[in-house]
Amino acid sequence: MLLRLCFRTCEIDIGARDGEEARRLVRVGDVAVIDAQPTALPNGRITSRALDNRIGSYVALQAARLVAEAGGGEWELAAVAAVQEEITFGGSRTSAFALAPDAAIVIDVTHATDAPGIDVKESGKHPLGSGPVISRGSTLNHAIFELLHETAEAEQIPFTLEASARATGTDADAVHLSRGGIPTGLVSVPLRYMHSPVELVQLDDVENAAKLVAAFALRLQADSSFGA
Repeated sequence: MLLRLCFRTCEIDIGARDGEEARRLVRVGDVAVIDAQPTALPNGRITSRALDNRIGSYVALQAARLVAEAGGGEWELAAVAAVQEEITFGGSRTSAFALAPDAAIVIDVTHATDAPGIDVKESGKHPLGSGPVISRGSTLNHAIFELLHETAEAEQIPFTLEASARATGTDADAVHLSRGGIPTGLVSVPLRYMHSPVELVQLDDVENAAKLVAAFALRLQADSSFGA
């Protein structure tokens, strides 16, 4: 018996003999995921389901660890792993409101452009191994972008640039509108096969994203201000 369970059209065989047995085993709205473990690949790459956005959570926590190992910075730093970015911004919206930060860096993934079907003209050029992607656009704070750019160059961290127009499609769209407005930046990791069970990243890009965010945080001075 095949049962349609997910909002993207798919079918999952749960082994039921008929509809009655299937209804005893699952209910409408039950969640299903592909149970697959991360797999190491050649050239320092890994593949796994749900790298978007477990990678973002790792980068945020790793950046906080690097700042702590450096003795801390002038600003208090909070690393947040937010949920529901794909549907309601529930995690980022509530976290930004509760923390009321003076500035925020949102960390996500973006399409690696060395995969089939990706339009480099539309997305920019962000192949695996090119480092974190720094975004700029109407919803992102210009001064934060400039400091991220300056930091990457000063620390010799490889990076590429990505432009957005009305929205970024990330938690930044919710964070920058929280309270009276929060100055927000966006750093992404190139990822192949987004929203599939075989998402793929290069570990160098992940680590360099954490180094960039940490170095940015350590450059902040007590009187640094980005406005809203």
